[in-house]
Amino acid sequence: MKYIRKIVAIASLGIFGFFIIGCSGTPIYIETPDPKVYEGSKDKGREISASASGFQLLLFIPIDINDRHEKAYQLLKAQAGNGYLTDVKIKESWTYAFVGTVYKTTLTATVYPKE
Repeated sequence: MKYIRKIVAIASLGIFGFFIIGCSGTPIYIETPDPKVYEGSKDKGREISASASGFQLLLFIPIDINDRHEKAYQLLKAQAGNGYLTDVKIKESWTYAFVGTVYKTTLTATVYPKE
């Protein structure tokens, strides 16, 4: 009987640990250039945006949820190319689906070209 309790306890801890690890995401660092660098630019800058989504199945199982901020930021940096990425705004939204919830992160920013 002690043996079965020990196995159940270890399995429970393993499952709990698996779900805790599944709930951790990667923090992003948004680089902010000094405004003096692009203030004198003749170009007024262009607006760009990027988004990434994830799904939470049955409101319990995360699928591509944790790294959606990082994915959206990487897409934003790719659109900016070699320009200065400024005035970054983050918008979160969600949509209820029949078997879960879709979470969407949208980042918008202004890009000034490097001269």
